[in-house]
Amino acid sequence: MRPINRRKYPYHPHQPIFENVLDTYAEYRTDASPLFQGGVIFYGFYMNDFNFNRIFVVPDGCLHLVVCCHKEHPSANICGSIFKGRQGVFVRSDCEYFVICFMPGYAEFFLKYPIGEFSEMEIPIQEVFPHAAELLERVAEQTSFAGRIRAFEAFYLKHFRDGLEVPLLVKYLTEKIITLRGALNVKELAQDTGYSSRYMLKTFEKFVGVSPKLLGRIVRFQNVIYSLEHKHYDETLDRIFEMGYFDQNHFIKEFKEFSFVTPKKYIQQIDSAHMLMNGNGTPIVR
Repeated sequence: MRPINRRKYPYHPHQPIFENVLDTYAEYRTDASPLFQGGVIFYGFYMNDFNFNRIFVVPDGCLHLVVCCHKEHPSANICGSIFKGRQGVFVRSDCEYFVICFMPGYAEFFLKYPIGEFSEMEIPIQEVFPHAAELLERVAEQTSFAGRIRAFEAFYLKHFRDGLEVPLLVKYLTEKIITLRGALNVKELAQDTGYSSRYMLKTFEKFVGVSPKLLGRIVRFQNVIYSLEHKHYDETLDRIFEMGYFDQNHFIKEFKEFSFVTPKKYIQQIDSAHMLMNGNGTPIVR
């Protein structure tokens, strides 16, 4: 089992509705951070009444800490990996949100709980994390996305000091799955690592929250999203076998499971989102 050496974490999950609909959306990757080593992505956005019930999330294999930065009543939920697309659940509208997205395998180091326990769940951080009140106060008192990132870094340094870590087996498996773009064989992975399939699956689900097979499907879906947004639909359709789908029906069925809509409908929605106007009648600028 040889480590996969990369300068950047080789996976960039997308939440396309956030990226294409919210004009306040911002993100920051931590590839160059000695603390997070690409294992965290920060997101920021403002949620208004208009978008409060329109935002949908899709599976990305990550655990998210979603902070509502209300000055007087800040709150946060730990949102585990989801297996199907769903409507986003937010504490309140007219609020700025700050999201810490932990890449597959990295959240266990921060939360000290098996990540599989959070899958398909949204749990108030106070029920799990001993320093929740301090974290919420530090983040919510900031007035900018950059300030909240710095506040989280300072909080992390105070309570953790060392950089995020992930077991070598989990790191190898996740990077292998990502490098293969979701096309994997669990038995071959077990043979490759030298561990039994049972031990490999148990360890993987503890740190990632989903099985290697499901993460593979999610990574494949995320790659399709990228392809649809950067290439023509027909060109993506020509590559479905290369991406690991059996046929067109398999491709459409799995895409709809993760996103609610067919690939063609998805493209139409994204095109419409790009043409949305904000309240002042000016185009949304991403």
